[in-house]
Amino acid sequence: MSALLNNKNGQLKIQQMIFMLLAVTLFFILVGLFFVSYKATNLQKEVASLKKDKADGLVGRISGNPEFTFEGKSNAIDADKLMILQTENKYTFVENGRRKAFWGVEGIIVRKIYPLGEDIECTRDNYPDCNLIKLFTNENSAPSSSFVSWCTKKNFQGVNYDKCELAELMIKESELE
Repeated sequence: MSALLNNKNGQLKIQQMIFMLLAVTLFFILVGLFFVSYKATNLQKEVASLKKDKADGLVGRISGNPEFTFEGKSNAIDADKLMILQTENKYTFVENGRRKAFWGVEGIIVRKIYPLGEDIECTRDNYPDCNLIKLFTNENSAPSSSFVSWCTKKNFQGVNYDKCELAELMIKESELE
């Protein structure tokens, strides 16, 4: 009888050990799942941050392009050049069924911020009495933006001068494939 009790005690200890190993294994699996979900969430935040940094860099690069700059001044957009670019088709192409600009964006919008006023889209007829220039897009705003100077050449009593006003340069970046 004592051998039978020892055998049952041995079996009970083996069962306890198996349940304990299963519990420890499940615990580590749960910890692993939490770790993976935390890393995935962190990775999504990093991707969003990198996309924003890329877009901000693209806005800075576009504002520094010779096609946009006003007499070599940094962060100064030449509104006269933008009006000419509005009608140019040389800077656009179609890729994967989407119209893109030469600079890798789907659209560029420049909105004069100061002095305040109602948004009036610039055309050849109403320029320079307007405050919104759209290139390669029909939208009124875009997610990535930076502040620039909106500059034009003016003439007052036979004297030419530069007139610069505060504006916002916005880009609609093409989606990553």
